[in-house]
Amino acid sequence: METSKRKNQRYSYADKLQVIELYEKGYGSTKISRELQICITVVKIWIRMYQHYGISVFTKQPTKELSVELKKQVVQDVLNKFLSYQTVALKYHIGQSTAYNLVQLVKKEGFSALKGKKRGRPKTIMGRPKKKQPETELEKLEEELRYLRAENAYLKKVKTLVQERLLRESGKQSKPSKN
Repeated sequence: METSKRKNQRYSYADKLQVIELYEKGYGSTKISRELQICITVVKIWIRMYQHYGISVFTKQPTKELSVELKKQVVQDVLNKFLSYQTVALKYHIGQSTAYNLVQLVKKEGFSALKGKKRGRPKTIMGRPKKKQPETELEKLEEELRYLRAENAYLKKVKTLVQERLLRESGKQSKPSKN
């Protein structure tokens, strides 16, 4: 382990097992903390989790979506029953930060904010947008007029380019068109 203590350090499964082994041998949390150079509050949390759930609590658990009712119960336990975040986290098998964030959300926005919002990136429509089909007679005529104007401009451009090419091939040089 490192000799310096850091905040927000991630500990391995082996570190947690080592803490539990020392605890089972009769060491206290202070002694374990000093020996392994892990913050005492972290050691105490691990010991409580172990006492409450057993060794399986330290294995990677799949993330789960909390129901609105469970979220409400967590917040009510903290606000009404004055339970600590740590106690509530152990009781409902969630993280302390999750409990804290839920309480803060309710304090800011009320219980209605606990209803799940969709997570992730919003779906986007890929590719070209589909053209709308003209519905009325007027829209059909306007669409046809736009098409004919574009075709007319294209044909004028082709005609001028052909004329320039013929002039160049015949030997007479003229200024290129500005179209």
